[in-house]
Amino acid sequence: MICCSLFFISCENYVDQEPREAFFETISSYCGETFIGEGVYPDDPEHTLIGTGLRAMISACDDQMIEIDLYRDGGDTWHATWILEKREAGLHLYHDHAGEDADEDVLTGYGGYADDRGTSTQQFFPADSYTAEILPEAATNVWMMEVNEETGQFTYYLERHQEPRFRAELVIQ
Repeated sequence: MICCSLFFISCENYVDQEPREAFFETISSYCGETFIGEGVYPDDPEHTLIGTGLRAMISACDDQMIEIDLYRDGGDTWHATWILEKREAGLHLYHDHAGEDADEDVLTGYGGYADDRGTSTQQFFPADSYTAEILPEAATNVWMMEVNEETGQFTYYLERHQEPRFRAELVIQ
């Protein structure tokens, strides 16, 4: 009886991770590719990522981690990295802003673990406890990443308090 229970628990954990694994593999298949587009929401010309082109380059991939470098067009040095990492607790997304001006006091390392809503082409990442600790107003954040393999579109979306906060749409070059 114990053996059977352990078998079902193991299978259940495997099944739960399957869409996350498939998503990781989907994103990995674009390693070295660049997506070009723009921030399409909010309609706020003062927003850092609105009113300028965006480039997302899937720059580094291995069996445990994918790095997606995001650049804002326009000649400035703004740069961030979205990092997808397989951790013991599951697939984790975090934001690395270490590429920004070193003189600024920049928050970095915030993100969350993929939840159960995802598929092989779309995952949702609710804010984790570290994010809530360093950025309390972001405790309700949910990030979403999606790849449409038919159109080559990559979407990055953020909501806070169940309301849209930011959306970028980029297409493979």
